[in-house]
Amino acid sequence: MKKLKFWLLQILIVIMSYSSVNTFAACRSTGVSQTEDGRTAPIRFGTVNLTSTYLQPVGTLLAKTIVPPTDYTYGGATATSVLWECDAADLPNIQFLVATNGDDRVGGYWDLGAQDGLSDVYATFFRYIGIKQTMDGVVLTRYWKSLPVRNYVTVGNKIQIRLQDLPTLYAELYRISQIPSAGLNNYCGAGSSGTIATGPYSCTQPNAYIQLKGPGLTSDNVGQDSATNYLFWGVDNGFGYGMRLGNQLWNEPTCVARNATPLVLFNTMTVEALNQGQSTQAQFNVSIECSNQAVSGTASKQTAIGIQASEGAYTAAKQLGLVNAENGVKALLSDQYGSNGIAKGVGIFLRNSTTGTDMNFVGQPSLPGTGASNAGWYPYKDGAIANGSVQAGYTQYLQNYTAILKKLDGQTVEAGKVYATAYVLVKVQ
Repeated sequence: MKKLKFWLLQILIVIMSYSSVNTFAACRSTGVSQTEDGRTAPIRFGTVNLTSTYLQPVGTLLAKTIVPPTDYTYGGATATSVLWECDAADLPNIQFLVATNGDDRVGGYWDLGAQDGLSDVYATFFRYIGIKQTMDGVVLTRYWKSLPVRNYVTVGNKIQIRLQDLPTLYAELYRISQIPSAGLNNYCGAGSSGTIATGPYSCTQPNAYIQLKGPGLTSDNVGQDSATNYLFWGVDNGFGYGMRLGNQLWNEPTCVARNATPLVLFNTMTVEALNQGQSTQAQFNVSIECSNQAVSGTASKQTAIGIQASEGAYTAAKQLGLVNAENGVKALLSDQYGSNGIAKGVGIFLRNSTTGTDMNFVGQPSLPGTGASNAGWYPYKDGAIANGSVQAGYTQYLQNYTAILKKLDGQTVEAGKVYATAYVLVKVQ
């Protein structure tokens, strides 16, 4: 993926004995979190395509997605569901622990990316595809790592950790050169038969877990190997994340993005002019290279192109009602929209310069939508200009786009800067 950037101009003193801390301080799990395989928060990449090593050499980033904690919905869990409650005095003594599912060969036992120069990329059920996961800036490995508890609510002398208080998981898929051999456990099969070359991700083994360590809780310890240390699991002190839903692997001829205009600069505009309906625009282009066998379109196994809004822009767009039912985004907002110094009431709109078609941005995550263009996906040849070939069997194309900065409907413009980020995606649907 290529990146585009749009610019415009109590202190509390507590005195108690050591024995009193150990006697009264305690945490408890409410039972909302469940560790079983079929109860994980889904890691949804959608369609993942593994094509020729010319377009996708070993080490290629194939897909990326985000998993907010609220994607864990088992038993009707919602953002405000309380997972743990602790004495307020325990706050310095509690922490999250995170790790891959080292207990299974394709859940997080084998760090196969290391031999390809990719750190902490673990084998998955998809053949020759590894996953790298990050949470709160910490890369997950087989060995339990700690994360601080940053968010919670206080109720009397208790603190409550709700589902929405957990950090977001960021996940990436990479092409790797090996498939995993047997692990301690092979719940989804062993050898080459324990991974698939095409089809749905039918292995229910999680790819990662989160648990809470604190007084009164059964948990594991920092640095222990998750392959053999999972005390939290039997008491449901946490939950997993897994690729068991919404992921499909294809091996189809396709395209890749080779280059994109890195910065798109707009002329400065006054608040008055924007509120009066005036706009400013700028041009940018994207260079892609395609197999001559690739099929341009938005149907299954066809290749489409889209421009994806950043996580911050997507979140802000949802709050303003700019995200449709197919997860397409009408306008790109600043990454930190709503913050001091950032312009309000304005957004960046997208148009195909060649065809004149107004376009939506792709949402987060970058899943194909049922409405194709509504979801921000367009056939890669729409408006594309053939630009020669450097490899037999492949053709280069240039896509030209127009970015338009203007007032958002129903909003009032407030002065500030616009700094937005978007990503070029070329993907088999």
